[in-house]
Parts: sequence; structure tokens; C-alpha cells
Amino acid sequence: MNKPYILKYIISSLVILSSVFIQAQETEIAVDSLTKKQAHYIRLGIDISRPIIQLIQKEDLGFEITADYQLNPKWFIALELGTASEPGLEDYIAFHTKGQYAKLGFNYNTFKNWEGMHNEVYFGLRYGFSGFQQKLIRYTTVDLDDYFGSYTATPNHTFDNLTAHWGELHVGLKVEILRNLFLSSSIHFKKLISQTKPDGFANLYIPGFNSVLVSNNGIGFNYTISYRIPLNTKIL
Repeated sequence: MNKPYILKYIISSLVILSSVFIQAQETEIAVDSLTKKQAHYIRLGIDISRPIIQLIQKEDLGFEITADYQLNPKWFIALELGTASEPGLEDYIAFHTKGQYAKLGFNYNTFKNWEGMHNEVYFGLRYGFSGFQQKLIRYTTVDLDDYFGSYTATPNHTFDNLTAHWGELHVGLKVEILRNLFLSSSIHFKKLISQTKPDGFANLYIPGFNSVLVSNNGIGFNYTISYRIPLNTKIL
């Protein structure tokens, strides 16, 4: 995967999204600019569900870091970056997937806070991209016309430079447990847009997308802990 290209793409996308949302924000701020103080924050976090699972299963499953930038109390630009290493074992196949992913989009907060509160009940949209490899370890073919019934092969073959693109709908909750410290949980409904497949082998798991269903849909979740950092405050 061309990491400089992906980094350049993410930065360019953030600039475009920022310009769109900032224009909407400036319109809203102008209405009550005489009475309100507008603060801007960036919130950085990590998905804590994966370390817990890794401790239980004794396997390296990767990690995910999160970030969001508050444009105003309702709108947030959101970003997730991560790596995944997933061993797969099914009845007739064994494989291993590993790679990196990025998800970029926005959240909209539907919760009306009291003064001094910063909780969120939100929904959001993401565009996701992943670069990864699949290793086919073992597979079994079944022939109903054959007396012996099945044949198991162990190719141990790795397919490199695979990619996938998808969209996500997020529904989540963020709660400020201490000043500027948040616990969050969210569920993600995913739809594949495009993917490259190994020759003669389907992508059963994609980093960032998780398990791929027959319908090319998927579902995921995360539990994060994050810290909010004030960037600047303007008296309007």
C-alpha cells in the first residue's frame, strides 16, 4: 500500500470537509455572535475493546485511534485510523488477514446539553478505505460424487496489494465522565462499494470493515476513551 499517497489523500479530504463545514458554521455563529463564546476542540482517543480482547485471546488483533474536530456543538469532523490482524477459521477454510485502514466523515450531535455539559447522542457517515493482504492457509473442497467426499489443500499462499472501499452509518453515544475525558460507544452499519479479490478466493474479512457478509454488508462497533483538547477560544 502506498502510505504517502494515503496520507496525502486523507489530508486533502480533511481540508475539503473543513472548508464546507466551516462555511456552515460561520453562518450559524453570525446569528448570535453578540452573546456567545465559540470554542474549538480536537478530541483524541483509542478503541479500548481491542486491547481487552487481545488480553483474553492472547493474539495481536491491531489497534484503532480516533479523532474528531468540533466545528460547533452539533457538527464534528471525524477520523479513524487503524491496523488489523485477523486469523480466520471456518469449517472449510483457514486464512489470515492483516492491513491498515482509514475512515473519514462527520458526526451530527442530536443531544441538547445543559450549560457546561458536553455529552453527545449522534449519528454520522464515513468513507472507509483499506489496504491489506490475505493469506490462504488451508481449504477443503467437497465432491458429493466422490466416494471419499472431500479434499483438503494447504497452499499457504499470500495475496498482497488488496484494497477495499466502503461507506458506514454510525450511531453512537459520548459521555463526559471527567472534565474533557469521554467514554464512547457506537455501532456501525457498513456497505462495500468496491474491492479487489484474490484469485479464486473471496475476502471474508477486510480490515476496518470486519467480516464480509454475502450481501457485501457488514457491522461493527467500538468502545473508546478519548480526551478533548481546546485549540482556541474566540469571544464573538
